[in-house]
Formats: sequence, C-alpha cells, structure tokens
Amino acid sequence: MSESEEHEENLDYDSPRYSPASPRYSTSPSYYDSDQSYFGGKRGKTDKTDRISALPDSLILHILSSLDMGEVVRTGVLSKRWHLLWTSSQSLIFSYSGLHVNGIYKFVIFIDNTLLLCRSSIVKKFSVDFNYSKRFVRHVNRWMISIKNKHVEELDLNLRSRGNLIEIYNLPQIMYFNVGLRVLSLCNCNLVPKEEIYWPALRVLEIGYAELNRDVIKKICSGCRALESLKFRSCYGVDYFDIDSKSVKKLMMDDYGRQNHDDDDDDELGIYARNVTSLEICGYFHRRILVLEDVKAILDAKLDFYRNTDDYVLEHEFRTDQNMLKNLLVSLQHVEKLSIGTWCLQVLTSLEIQNLPCPRMRCKYLTLNTPMKKWELPGIAILLQSCPQVEILHINAESAFEVVRNVLRSSIPARGGLI
Repeated sequence: MSESEEHEENLDYDSPRYSPASPRYSTSPSYYDSDQSYFGGKRGKTDKTDRISALPDSLILHILSSLDMGEVVRTGVLSKRWHLLWTSSQSLIFSYSGLHVNGIYKFVIFIDNTLLLCRSSIVKKFSVDFNYSKRFVRHVNRWMISIKNKHVEELDLNLRSRGNLIEIYNLPQIMYFNVGLRVLSLCNCNLVPKEEIYWPALRVLEIGYAELNRDVIKKICSGCRALESLKFRSCYGVDYFDIDSKSVKKLMMDDYGRQNHDDDDDDELGIYARNVTSLEICGYFHRRILVLEDVKAILDAKLDFYRNTDDYVLEHEFRTDQNMLKNLLVSLQHVEKLSIGTWCLQVLTSLEIQNLPCPRMRCKYLTLNTPMKKWELPGIAILLQSCPQVEILHINAESAFEVVRNVLRSSIPARGGLI
C-alpha cells in the first residue's frame, strides 16, 4: 500500500472536510446550507440581484484575493452567478495551523486540487503556511511546478517544522530561473542552486530558518539585479555576509544562531554592505561578535539585538560586548538616523559606570527602544552626550528584549546604588 493510500484509509473525518468535486476545506461544517440561508435566515423568493452579485467580476476577485482559499471556496454558496469565480482567482492563500497528520494531509490534498481547478494563467500571489514534514515533499514540488507555469509574482512559503532541521525543504532547481518573481519569502526552505540564480525582477527577498553559505549569498547578489530589500531571519551556517550588490538598499538581520550551541568560542559575524543605505540588526545572536565592513553608504541604522553568553561572570566576556558595541557605533558614526535597543543601552551603561567613552555620533534622528528602567538610564545619558546634533528624539517603550539585570550586576562594580 502506498503512503498516500495509507493516509486516505486512515483519514479522521472529524478533521477538516474535503470533497473531490469541489475542493472544500474548512475546520468546521459549512456556514451555509444553501445560497438562500445567508444574512442570518432564509431569503424569500425574489428575482432581485443582491448588491454583491451585481459587482463586476474583477472587483469580486479583488475582494477574494485578501481571503484564505478555504474561505474563498466557501463563498461559492452565496451566489450561483459566481460560485465558480474562485477558480479564476490570481491570489492563492492557504493556511493551516493544525498539528494532526490527517488534518495536514487533507490540507495538502486541498491545495493539490485547487491548483488543478485553477483556470488563471497568471498567479500574482501564492502563499502557503502549514506544519511541513518530508512526507509532503512531492506535493510541494508539484505546487512549485504549477505556480512556475502560472508565472507567479509573489511567493510565500512558510513551511514550519517546529525546530526539526531534518524537515527542511530544498527549493527545487526549476525555481532558480524565474523572470516574473517579484517578492519571495521562504521559511524553513534551503536554497541549493546547482547553477546560477536568475531572478531579474525580484525586489524583496526574505529567508528564514535556513542554512546559508557564501556561495548562495554570492549567487543571490549576482542574480537579482533589481533586489532592493534583503532579510535574513534565524539563519545559520555562514560567518560572513558579503552583500556585494548595487541594488540592495535595505538589509535586515533578525536573529542568528549556530548549529552547535556548545561551542565555547566567540565567533565573528561579518557584514559587508557597500551600497546598503538602511541596516537593521535585531533579535538574538548566540555568542556572535558583530563586525561591520564598508558601510559608509548607510543613512539609517537600527541596533536592537541581544548577544547571549553564559559567561558574564567572567570580566573578559563583558569587555567583549563593550568593544563590539563601540566598534559598531564607530562604523555607524556618520548615519543620520539611529535606533538603539535595551541590551545595547545596558552595555553603554557599563561604559558610563566605568568612565569609558562612547563614540561620538552625528545622527539627527535618534530612537530609543527601551522601557526606561534604571539599568538603561546611564546608557541613555552617555548616548545623548555623544549625539550633540540630535534634532528629534523618539522613545519607544515597547522594547523587543527585557535583558536580565544580572548581566550588569555580576559584571560591573556597583556605583551610586544603581546595581
């Protein structure tokens, strides 16, 4: 018995329903029993067309484009005039948060059948979000072939794996040559091109929870000549980001880890961004020493990250944080806009307490992402003293990180009752 037949034989019919004739997919029974039962009750017999049905198809499709495909298909019961209009939709959005294998399997089959019934020659957006496992790799590969043939413009693959590195999906070779792709977001999806990448129309690229290497980054920069925004989220595997692209103007680094968290050494994470004008470094960095190279073009910088270490009881670990942050600020002395977060402010507090200087900044717009607690106040003071040209100061009390106060308490001599 094949894997598919085994799944079909064991389907749990309390999970979302699927009908081969119409790819219905819902987490509960249909909201409507007929097209006469909506708006709260039975509708009297009338030849009058309702206002929604009177709308042109193009406008109805525009409304449907913002809905999940399960909801789009269910709208077919509202009107016989456009009960199959969803098959012409150019925006295909699928989302399922369930963990039960039978429910996920039905969801995957629903996508298969939706793509088979889709009559649009062009798909502007294809978005999938579900708990992925390797058993569905052939299905996802078929989806990629289908949307490639339909000239997809925006692709969003959020293939959640609950932290299992074995379940990562490899983007198939057919997808690395795509002249129409404009927006690409990949989660738990590795780029493994055997040859060059050719995405000449791509403007926005986000890669999350993927293993990277220098060769892939080089191919991205050389094969995406129109790329403007590049984001790496919770990636690993590479220690140097060489963003040698003339078109990329916005670079975002959100979280960075490593596969072996037992390594006791602090490793450098280099970022080369010659033409980038906006840089964001946010999230969690495990024992990484950030180093910026050739970032003179940057006008807008955000430093709202947290560098983790287990050895703050050792003085040299805190010296590492101080030196790293000072070097980052020196590299960004010229920026016009600077945004800085809680952890960085606490490191600046350690500088102020120890009477160590903070690099002089030339920014005119300063944003502080901090709840303004006592552990950040000395850091704010020394930063403001180092930014004499600030014209606008914005304080955002909703900080991304609530840094443990023991970081300061265990590493800096107390002064004035602060620690």
